Amino acid sequence: MSTTKKASAQRLQRDKLRFPIEKDVCYLCVKRGRISAVGVGKTFQISSREVRFTTQDPLMRGERVRLAVDWPAMLGDACLMKLEIHGSVIRSLPGAAAVDIARYEFRTRGATLGLPHSR
Repeated sequence: MSTTKKASAQRLQRDKLRFPIEKDVCYLCVKRGRISAVGVGKTFQISSREVRFTTQDPLMRGERVRLAVDWPAMLGDACLMKLEIHGSVIRSLPGAAAVDIARYEFRTRGATLGLPHSR
């Protein structure tokens, strides 16, 4: 298989694994140990390696980011959940960013990140 066909096949496979999930998200960016940006937005695409979301301001590529995503599943049909993601900005445009997921965990929404939350 040629290099071009391989790259195209990898791109198609990667695209199949992205899910169009639109949920509220709060984000906090850290640069040199200091908070450089805080905001709210909405996710629009999530995969096992990356999350894409809207932003209030452009984020800097390479910045470390913590995200808190309102998750649609509930714990025991009674407790709201959130998905906490830690990663780095890999792409940024005015109004949107993509973050490479370094680690994640599901938590109850009662446990806070100290981020603003839109309601």
